[in-house]
Amino acid sequence: MGEGTREKLLKVEEELSGLFFERKEEIRGLLVGLLSREHVLLLGPPGAAKSELAEELCSSILWDGGGERVGYFRWLLSRTSTPEELFGPVSLRALEEDSYRRKTKGKLPEARIAFLDEVFECNSAVLNGLLSVLNERLFFNDGEPTTIPLEMVVAASNEPPEEREELAALFDRFLLRYVVSYVKEDASFKAMLGRESNGLRERTILSTPELLEAQEEARKVDASGALPAVAALRRELSEAGVSASDRRYAKSLKLLRANAYLEGREEVTDEDLLILANVLWVEPGQIRDVRKKVMVLASPELSEAQDLLEEAQEVFKKAISAPQERAGEEGQEANAKLKEVTNRLLALRNDAERVSRGTQKIDEALAAVVEMNKEVIHRWLGITI
Repeated sequence: MGEGTREKLLKVEEELSGLFFERKEEIRGLLVGLLSREHVLLLGPPGAAKSELAEELCSSILWDGGGERVGYFRWLLSRTSTPEELFGPVSLRALEEDSYRRKTKGKLPEARIAFLDEVFECNSAVLNGLLSVLNERLFFNDGEPTTIPLEMVVAASNEPPEEREELAALFDRFLLRYVVSYVKEDASFKAMLGRESNGLRERTILSTPELLEAQEEARKVDASGALPAVAALRRELSEAGVSASDRRYAKSLKLLRANAYLEGREEVTDEDLLILANVLWVEPGQIRDVRKKVMVLASPELSEAQDLLEEAQEVFKKAISAPQERAGEEGQEANAKLKEVTNRLLALRNDAERVSRGTQKIDEALAAVVEMNKEVIHRWLGITI
């Protein structure tokens, strides 16, 4: 396994996580999409840093030896967008020769990575060409199919597509789909403000040959051991009324291999199933149920840790919103409950370690609960820890 290239990818992940707070899942998803050559959709409100996140990733990947970015295309789509904007203008010289060919230089057909903002605003004239580009990596120029070098499209939208059949087909082309919200935690918000005033950052650059090497290494990862778990997950989701397509399940193995590669493993384990929480839902209302079922299969300890984190968040919200006259009482009660949650998370962490499961997400939950308790103690009990 090419450790040097993998370490570079992990460094990119670390840098992006230090730049975009509460976005670790989305950042991992973007890297998994890049390694598996699958497209990623970011859904969320304006100002949630969707385009900035995609731009920063693209700025870390695919540079030539001279320091120039290679094959990056970005466009904001609208109802009035034309095929020329994405695929290039028609060649006048070709028209003189009775040929309807487009000049594709600098456009989507020559891109390796693309970012399409407000992707569901596109009209039918653009959509037809876009579907074949996304699915088959083919661009039809004067009726001739041409294989394009596209590695991944990152798309963004403020909301899921309207009830239009052709947009449903476009929605399905994005194997990884993330719903992005505004930063929630105070600590993350403060860190974000500090980052904005900083302006400069370290940047690791991954070259095209290094990316291709990493993709090849990811393809070698053995996914056979995960097949029973994927089949069990499909059965459970189907019983719950979540019916992802056979194609989506088949392609999910590529994602499992890519995630295992990033974790430094040569075979897929149940923990890699966590990436599927952002793959197998069909509509946003199913996200919570899908995530829960994936977590239970991938790591029962993590599933319980998530429940405990949500319990802690409720305790924290109640304490922070308490009236001043009840501050001491509410603060003491919240402190006791948050300490109890912390102890239960520590026990779960030990359980996970005993069976050689990863503890990173449990550690993140622990850190979040500790920060909540510090805030409660400082605000209502007047003690700084």
